[in-house]
Parts: sequence; structure tokens; C-alpha cells
Amino acid sequence: MLIYPRPQSSRLSRGVGGRLIAILGAGLLAAALGLSSGMAATASATEVTADPASVTVGETSVVTATGLGGLETASFGMGQSDGATFTESGTASYSAPTSNGTATATFTADQAGTFTVAVGDGENVLGTVSITVTAANPSGGAILAAESATITTGETTTVTATGLGGLESAFFGLGGTAGGSFSPSGATSVTSPVSDGTATAVFTASETGSFTIAVGDGENVLATTIVTVTAAATPTAEPTPTETPTPISANTDGVPAWVIWLIVGIVVAVAAIITWVIVSRRRAHADDAPADDATTPPTQP
Repeated sequence: MLIYPRPQSSRLSRGVGGRLIAILGAGLLAAALGLSSGMAATASATEVTADPASVTVGETSVVTATGLGGLETASFGMGQSDGATFTESGTASYSAPTSNGTATATFTADQAGTFTVAVGDGENVLGTVSITVTAANPSGGAILAAESATITTGETTTVTATGLGGLESAFFGLGGTAGGSFSPSGATSVTSPVSDGTATAVFTASETGSFTIAVGDGENVLATTIVTVTAAATPTAEPTPTETPTPISANTDGVPAWVIWLIVGIVVAVAAIITWVIVSRRRAHADDAPADDATTPPTQP
């Protein structure tokens, strides 16, 4: 029986094809790993800053992203769609050109709050920065005043804040003390609506002392005032009125007192003399009676 050997060309072709597939797979894997590591390196190297990081309503802040690698454009955006925009686009997002791995955007806000600006490559977020916006105050500063700066425990006073600019609400609170509360919440802080730059709160005192009341925008204290609380007066019992004795007048119907006492003395003296005379006469009569009886002759029978 004759055995014919297999053609060598078939085995060679299969070996070459397997090696080519292995080489191509390894190349694709290396490219994928390189792309992912490059993206990770870009994300980790990106730094986003804002200058300044705190502005007032209407002011601008320049947001700068560095370490963007070979990106041609960088996407700037905010988590909220209202309250702030980028000057270049007039909207809450902006695609900025990149030069030497750096891109910038100009941020501006028309209301107070904290805004987060993110920078990415269109698909992934590479970095973020926060910008704090406070209310604009054309008057140069908010003013807080109490209707009555001194009250007693249990009394209330209305605290008014003016010059609050574009704030929608104002936050009133005590400086870490609990010597009173605000109506109607009964807590040591309260949120009040702002109308024409003015907000009010009603403070009720429960303890004596000096208390600092502050007003702010939720993040910053804009103004303070001090209310002094004194102890409420304790009611005292009214004394029972007593009758005042009427003094005897020194004069009676215009007659001096010494004249009256003189008359009384004379009457007493006369009475004493009369009594002495009567007693003396009775004694004299008693002494004369036995003598008369002895000299009288007896009568004849």
C-alpha cells in the first residue's frame, strides 16, 4: 500500500495565517491600551482654575483649563442651565479652542449662588472648578438694624436688612447662641424673602444678655446688629392703705387750748372746794350734837 505525503504548502499557509492573526490582535490590544492610558493621563493631568473664584452678580471670572494634551477644543459647561453663562457663547456651554494644551472661558452670573464649571473633551469630564457668586450691592454694603435695640425677656423686635441687591432670599441667624428665636419658625435662624433689596425677621428674646443677629446670603455674612435684652420687671404687691389718724386741732372753734384747760382746771377746783366745805360742815354738826343733848333738862312726867 502506497502512502502519499500531504502537500507542504497547505501546512505552511495555515501557520503563516495564524501568526498574522496573532500579530494583528496584539497590535490592536496595544493600541487600545495606549489610547486608554493616554486618555487617563490626559484626565489626570488636566487642571481647572477660576480667577477670581468669588465674584458678585454681574462680574466675570476667567476659567482656565491646562494639561489638555493634544485636544483641539475643550468643552466648558455648567451643571445648571440658568443663573450663569459664558461670555463667549452667551449660554451655559462653550467649546473653546485649545492652544498648547490650554483653553479658557469667561464666566458671568446674573444671580447669587455656587456654580460648578466642568471641562471635558466632549465625551469625558476632565476637571471641574467651583465659583461663588454673591449678591451685588450698589449701595456699598447691606445694613441690618433692629426696630428696638433694647428689649426685655419675652418681648419682640423687628430686624430689617436693607441693601440686599439682587438676593431672592436672606438668612437671619444668631451668632451661635440660643437666647431667643425667630418667628414663625421658633428656631435660631429663619429665611425671609427679599423685596426691593429689603428683608425682615421678628426676633423674640428668651434670655438676658447681648445677642448678635446676622443676615447673609446663605454662604456669607452681609451685616450684623446687636440686640440687648434685660430682665422683665417683677410685679410687686400694692401695700394695703392704712387709715391715718386725724390730728386734734390745737384750736377749737377759734378758742385757744390753754383757755379750755384753764376752765377745766377751775371747774375741778371749785368742785373740790364745794366738796371740802360740805364735808367740813357735816363734821362740825356732828361734833356739836352731844353737847346740846347734855344741857337739855329732862321733861316732867
